[in-house]
Amino acid sequence: RRHRLVEARLCEMALSYRKKLSKAKGQNASPLEQSVAQALYDLEQSSSDLKHDLRHLNITGAKDIDVAGGKKAVAVYVPFRQLNNFHKIQARLVHELEKKFSG
Repeated sequence: RRHRLVEARLCEMALSYRKKLSKAKGQNASPLEQSVAQALYDLEQSSSDLKHDLRHLNITGAKDIDVAGGKKAVAVYVPFRQLNNFHKIQARLVHELEKKFSG
């Protein structure tokens, strides 16, 4: 019984990014998109500050971009209808995502 519970929890964790990622039917998510969506899901679950704001928000894509100085950035694409809600939490969200993805 415990094994099944652990197995179910691992399956839930593996698929939890899908709650935060909206792709057109037939399109597969890239590993980067899965990572960003999983980070959003994790923040929603762990950050009391962002939990309420992230509950109804998702992304449509993410892309690596080369910037000056040989650095990289991640562009996160959001649905137009959710753009204003993302703008409200953008500073806090960028800070949290930078902590997760810097390295």
